[in-house]
Amino acid sequence: MEQANWRGMLYYDVLWRKRHLTTRELRRVYANYYSYVFWAMVISILILLDFHGFAERISLAALSVYTISITVVTFSLYYLVTLAGIKISQRVDGFFLIFPIVGFFVTTVATYAVELGVSGYFGNGMSTQYALEKLPANVILTIVLETLYLTFVIPVALTTEPNPKVINDDTVGKAPNCNSITVSGHTFDCADFVWASSQDHYINVKTKETELLIRARMSDLVAQLSCRNGIQPHRSHWVAREAVVEMESFEGHKRLKLTDGTYIPIARGRISAVQEWLAS
Repeated sequence: MEQANWRGMLYYDVLWRKRHLTTRELRRVYANYYSYVFWAMVISILILLDFHGFAERISLAALSVYTISITVVTFSLYYLVTLAGIKISQRVDGFFLIFPIVGFFVTTVATYAVELGVSGYFGNGMSTQYALEKLPANVILTIVLETLYLTFVIPVALTTEPNPKVINDDTVGKAPNCNSITVSGHTFDCADFVWASSQDHYINVKTKETELLIRARMSDLVAQLSCRNGIQPHRSHWVAREAVVEMESFEGHKRLKLTDGTYIPIARGRISAVQEWLAS
């Protein structure tokens, strides 16, 4: 049975900062432009540095294929392990991942798997001594690359929208003409809505009277809130105007502070629209 209060898988990055991640956010990160740029840079750097001295024995084309293969396998394993962790965390209270350990594990497995597949071409084969020699390099690569990826790429990917659009900005300054709305069998008075946040296939709905987790799509809910003076500062969140205390900065990102102590993130592409909405 899934936890009713699940807010995403808890994980620790290389600087031991506590973060959370959902399946939807994971898909967005891996499909984001910045992720592709980052991994392209990683492949280029690894080819140029040539940690194992392969360039002395093989062509640049072969070295490129080898490096790209290891990166693709590492990337795929990293995604699968993270996805499995998110699914487990939905059912096991207190589950978390330490990503430096995950990164070291998948990098090592990817390195050995690819080298076993091309051992005939490289001529080294795979022995215990040869495998142990590669472990220090894998540790260093894991620490450096994960520090960069978790600190810079993921936060930017999660706050970057391909087509930033503010919902309900045509209602700013208008007196709300609220009606009742129905979502997944639950009926609410539109005027009672305070905020809503999506979590994979669920929406956490906060009204003036209660807080409820329901299985629904955020787009279906927001479409019915056009009568309400509110805004969607992030594709996964909606908030009513009277619930907002202020907009503030936190760890380099903008967020909305609400009257009940909740904080709602603001997508990087929607900051200006939110500022205009608050000022109107």
